[in-house]
Amino acid sequence: MDAIIRGTTPTLRMNIKSDIDMSMIAEVWIYISQQNKVKVDKTMVDMTIDAEHRRVFAPLTQNDTLGLKAGTAFLQSRMLLSDGTALGISEIEVDILPIGKEGVITHE
Repeated sequence: MDAIIRGTTPTLRMNIKSDIDMSMIAEVWIYISQQNKVKVDKTMVDMTIDAEHRRVFAPLTQNDTLGLKAGTAFLQSRMLLSDGTALGISEIEVDILPIGKEGVITHE
């Protein structure tokens, strides 16, 4: 993901490229941080795991993305396997794009 627009509901997709046994995943965390502070923190209960295609999906809410400031953010994922092995990816830089009107949008 190259950019996130504030106030939207994107789904983060992580492709698992290592040869781990997907049934061994005990926990997954995905963080988005700005200015060395975690702003979005998703855990496995927030995600869908597609073991067949080796993907993890983490939907973001409007409130999640509104909690980010326009500019640069950093995304990182960590994973714990049932045997205690801890895995992680290097931080990925993500652009956070501004919106013209603040707030959660609804159809009401």
